[in-house]
Amino acid sequence: MSRITAAWFREHLRRYFCGLQETGRHSYRRLRFLREMFERNVPKSLPLSVRTILVVCTRNLCRSPLAEVYLREKVRKEGRLLTIVSAGIDTFPGMPAHKLAREVAGQHGISLESHAARPIHQKLIQQADLVLVMEMTQKERIMKLYPQDRQKVFVLGRFCKKGSLDIIDPHRGGRQDFQLCFDRIKESCDQLLENLVRDDQSGKAAANLDRKE
Repeated sequence: MSRITAAWFREHLRRYFCGLQETGRHSYRRLRFLREMFERNVPKSLPLSVRTILVVCTRNLCRSPLAEVYLREKVRKEGRLLTIVSAGIDTFPGMPAHKLAREVAGQHGISLESHAARPIHQKLIQQADLVLVMEMTQKERIMKLYPQDRQKVFVLGRFCKKGSLDIIDPHRGGRQDFQLCFDRIKESCDQLLENLVRDDQSGKAAANLDRKE
């Protein structure tokens, strides 16, 4: 094989594999888009009679702790009996919440000063009536690890009317990133609680109708 032929062959081989990579990336983006559309738009009933909520993110240092303390304070003010806990998929036990997460929480009248990271485990999943995750990849991972509990796993961002489905981890960002993250968590949690109240009332109404019949 001449040097010119070899160079031509290498160049066309390079272009071929670059084309395969681009096709793969395009297919992945399209598949991800379809999964997000399905997650956000296809109706999926929340579990009935939710009493314990588990919030999950990657390290249990930013997003899930913020959601945990916000939900806990909101249900306390509303006088509702709900247990809220959080955990991380890849974390070390006992780590404190991120400094900026603590600051943002404090600005909104809630505290993360006593937070200690907790790794997720099977008992936590089993004890929860509802599991909230921050990203589609986290939902997929939890459903693989605990397939028997797949019906109770929801992406928190599906309850937010704006932004992407995933609530992006702000841990490498600044204060504004943490504030934006908290805003999305707050809106998602508020809508979630409204849905839980509505579903609970509908369930009670249906139960009363059954008793009358």
